[in-house]
Amino acid sequence: MYHRIICTLFLVLYFGLTSNAQEDSTRFFVETGGVAATSQHTPFWLRSNQFGSVPLSNPFVFVKTGAQAFIGTKPRKAQLHLQGEIIANVGRTSSVILPVASATFRHRQFEAYVGRRKEFFGLGDTLLSSGSYAWSGNALPIPKVHIGTRGFVSVPFTKDILAFHATFSHGWFGRQDSVRNYYLHQKSFYGRIGKPTWKVNFFLGLLHYVQWGGTPVHPIQGVLTDGKYPSSFKDYLYLTIAKSPEGTSYSEFETFNQIGNHLGSIDLAFSYKQTHWDVLLYHQHPYEDKSGLAFTNFPDGLYGLRLKNTKAKTGRGLHISQLTLEYLTTLDKGNSMNPDLRNRYEPDPYFRHAQYTTDWTYNHFIIGTPFFTRYFDMNPALIAPAYVNKLTRGYYVANNSVELFHAGLDGTIGQATRFSTRISYSNNFPEYFKDVFAKANQFSYLATFIFPWKRYGLETKATIAFDYGQLFDKNLGMMFSVKKKLF
Repeated sequence: MYHRIICTLFLVLYFGLTSNAQEDSTRFFVETGGVAATSQHTPFWLRSNQFGSVPLSNPFVFVKTGAQAFIGTKPRKAQLHLQGEIIANVGRTSSVILPVASATFRHRQFEAYVGRRKEFFGLGDTLLSSGSYAWSGNALPIPKVHIGTRGFVSVPFTKDILAFHATFSHGWFGRQDSVRNYYLHQKSFYGRIGKPTWKVNFFLGLLHYVQWGGTPVHPIQGVLTDGKYPSSFKDYLYLTIAKSPEGTSYSEFETFNQIGNHLGSIDLAFSYKQTHWDVLLYHQHPYEDKSGLAFTNFPDGLYGLRLKNTKAKTGRGLHISQLTLEYLTTLDKGNSMNPDLRNRYEPDPYFRHAQYTTDWTYNHFIIGTPFFTRYFDMNPALIAPAYVNKLTRGYYVANNSVELFHAGLDGTIGQATRFSTRISYSNNFPEYFKDVFAKANQFSYLATFIFPWKRYGLETKATIAFDYGQLFDKNLGMMFSVKKKLF
């Protein structure tokens, strides 16, 4: 179904771009480049948080082209935003990817869209982050139908002191390795205390995701009902409110737990505006069932600090635009909860599920934090032989016990050269390791330089990345690309 939607979108986008409406505006770009590394595996930071568009193996060359059209630009009038992007990768494994294909209808403070759109969910930094916990932009966008607000909307009669931002979506996973034709349920709600003009704002958010429905490729005894997973409208209502189903038509697994694979995060943030710096402190607390909602897995989660320089650049020297520092820990999982709580709650197997054994992934990329690792991406020498068959036929996520230290820096050098760096160090404790490895340390680095050529309307980008440690191959890689904005 969604393939027909995407084809229709491109036809609409084409005619929208060739129209000549005076109020409308269009954008079109083309980019080409290549990646090569000392290992056949693409370095971590070259492939992570790229919306599933960078192949996991190299060398390869790519051509990327994208366009968007805005039909109607008056803010209080209805608007239609059409987007499309297509990428052709040619190399060790060739592919054609459609990361963006969407039509968005906007009217004042609300919007609805259908298709694929690049998104980031979670209170935190979006520029230099290691990745939001549950939905990071690491995987190819999932096609969906979405309704929600455009940013924060003021609560009536509060004079903008209280505001909210809400989204609600239905998506299609299609056929993955473990289940055919299953769905995504997604919703989020954020609240803000404080006017946007105030120096101090407080934020609270709740994100909820569910994988549900579909037919398993390899049926698993005890977790199946009539050869497929529940997918009726009544089942949808149960999973929307995260209620265990009632009745005899469900498997014991579903009545004991819930319909589908549930996960998400509870987010907290605090912002403070100084004269030349904007400060953002944030925390994303993971949950997969009631134990996470009860914080029995504390202190697990993502902790972050973002410092954004609001002072305008002067001169030709070094100018720091932003610094981001993050710490991620997922070592507890609820295993340290008090004994009196163990009769009520279970530990959380982050991103894993007994029915949806492709786990929280889409098209071979983890949807949430990229620091959770698939078996296929790890150094195979680390894995105990007894687990190899189980991993290749079972759970995709082999490493979900991580302690991460991450830093990112963004700025300009000289008059117009932009740069950004990411430095990450992680301790990893997969349960499938050989006994001789208590943990695997991993260091990953990336530096990007962007050189604008305004005279020719070009932009060149040079990136170097390397991995050093036990989790991945020792690896040094580079990417070079040229981008042209046509109009």
